[in-house]
Amino acid sequence: MAVEEKIPTGPKGRRFIGNIIEFTEDPLGFLLKCSHEYGDLVVLSKKTYLVSHPELIEQVLHNKDGTYEKSDPSDRQKNQSAFPASVMSSSGSDWRNKRRMLQPAFQRALVDDGMARSAAITQSYLQHWRQNTPDADLRQEMQRICMSTGGAFLFNSSTEGEQTQAVVRMVDAIMGLTRSQIRFPAFIPTPNNVRLRRARADLDKALDRIIENYRSALSPSPCLLGMLLDHDGTGKSRWLRDELSTMIMSGLEPMADALTWVFYLLATHLTAQQKLQQEVDLVLSDQASLSTADLPKLPFTQAVVKEALRLYPPAWMTGRIAMRDTVLGGFHVPAGTTLTVSPWVSHRDARYFQDPGIYRPERWLDHSFSESLPKYAYFPFGGGARKCIGDHLSMMQIITTIAAITREFDLTLKPSAVVKPFPALVLRPLGVSVNMVSRH
Repeated sequence: MAVEEKIPTGPKGRRFIGNIIEFTEDPLGFLLKCSHEYGDLVVLSKKTYLVSHPELIEQVLHNKDGTYEKSDPSDRQKNQSAFPASVMSSSGSDWRNKRRMLQPAFQRALVDDGMARSAAITQSYLQHWRQNTPDADLRQEMQRICMSTGGAFLFNSSTEGEQTQAVVRMVDAIMGLTRSQIRFPAFIPTPNNVRLRRARADLDKALDRIIENYRSALSPSPCLLGMLLDHDGTGKSRWLRDELSTMIMSGLEPMADALTWVFYLLATHLTAQQKLQQEVDLVLSDQASLSTADLPKLPFTQAVVKEALRLYPPAWMTGRIAMRDTVLGGFHVPAGTTLTVSPWVSHRDARYFQDPGIYRPERWLDHSFSESLPKYAYFPFGGGARKCIGDHLSMMQIITTIAAITREFDLTLKPSAVVKPFPALVLRPLGVSVNMVSRH
């Protein structure tokens, strides 16, 4: 006897436009409300569902039978992606080949070498801050650090100045697209598309300089760029540029956001900050900086990062497209439906997190809590085969940067600061302005 398929429900929305206004005005609040009121599978629109149960999320992200794809091939053909030739915009065998090509760049030996270069760059920033305490938005400072330290790993040289500005323009252009209620094909010269095209041209020029600098080095250290050039000797292909751009956008930019959220939470929870500083001081002692071997000695620092990524996951929303009619959790899902998955929603699920809105790093030190947590109740780096390829590197980079800065400075939030999350391409922290006072 066939089991009857259920039909998921959701907010009714307005005639013709559905819930687009509610989502655009407050995406984070809207998704949370939908999950609380309608359950684990919610109809957001005719072709978009919200998935929030860990078991259902696992089915969607693991995609064992090819039912769910990252994006529709027709969208890639229309050039709807900012970087259509990159691994993030690919699928099937094309994605597997590109992912396999990138994987060696994240081997332990290369990561250790890149971390050593990154540590030296971070120390140069600290030296500058000792003489000129930063008074700008904290995220701008974190962006500069991440572009420089991440550039050392990805390109064997820090990226700053004009190159950083090119990235900023590109991020802003993509955010303009993601916040737009209507997406037009790339060939239509809308203001957003024109802005994106110009920003992309600027970024290409910046990448040309990075490639030229790498090639002119007498004996460059192994890095991602070098490996990609081994596959594309010209350095001019769209694929190479898209891959480098994607690593910047999906790696360095979210890292800057994550660091800013970490410092915001530490600046507003001074007991946690002091506890972290005590741990860092003990481990570092007379060392100049952390090594990868030191990371297991910093359980509370790791807990601080995990809790920040729980409350403010930079990759706050992702999705898959159902390539055929299917059933998910007993519910019928038509072909062409976008299955939206939101760590922002999942990380605030009271079924798995006690007092989910409260900042409590100590929860991650409870082994029984960590062991009982369903796999996809917490997934700041995504999941399945398409999980962030640099998640381990990102965690190491974040922890070492936190240790370096908190070893030197006490941070408090400025009374005038008005902080809020801005959900677009990533969950960007706005208005995080802090006082930094030397501890020495």
